[in-house]
Amino acid sequence: MNKEEQTAYVLLAKNGDSAAFCKLYELYYKDMYHYAYYMLNGSDDVEDIISDTVLDAFTGIKNLKNPEKFKAWIFRILQTKCKQQIATYISNRTHQAEEVDDNELKVKDQPHETRIDIQRAMAKLNDLERNVISLMVFGGYNSKEVAKLLKSREGTIRSIKSRAFDKMSQYLT
Repeated sequence: MNKEEQTAYVLLAKNGDSAAFCKLYELYYKDMYHYAYYMLNGSDDVEDIISDTVLDAFTGIKNLKNPEKFKAWIFRILQTKCKQQIATYISNRTHQAEEVDDNELKVKDQPHETRIDIQRAMAKLNDLERNVISLMVFGGYNSKEVAKLLKSREGTIRSIKSRAFDKMSQYLT
């Protein structure tokens, strides 16, 4: 789907067309799932977080000022939901990394062992590093866009990305 079609669906959804919103959901679901999955270390809460995000987006889309920014807008909602869930984990001190179930959505069709290794490598990152990597790899954002989303400098984001990949590669090799 090209940008013009996406914008048309957003405009339809803003006017109450639920089928158009469903098309947008289908378009971004996998990226949203991957982002949340790695932000929450493979938690069982991923589907709930995505559902909450989609519900908030569906009820709030009429307030979206720039239809071309839909993807950034829905990822910002998802990012906020993930941060809230991480805060809940920290306050409850009950969150532990879980093994990836064979029925889970496959990351880039990697073998099961590779997905587990990637999950464990992502768990070695701090929250900011995991957020930057998730936005860039699963959200498809470039460093300039991530910098804008996180209210940071582009060079800082590139440095965080580099350090995060270094940490992950040390674990994976």
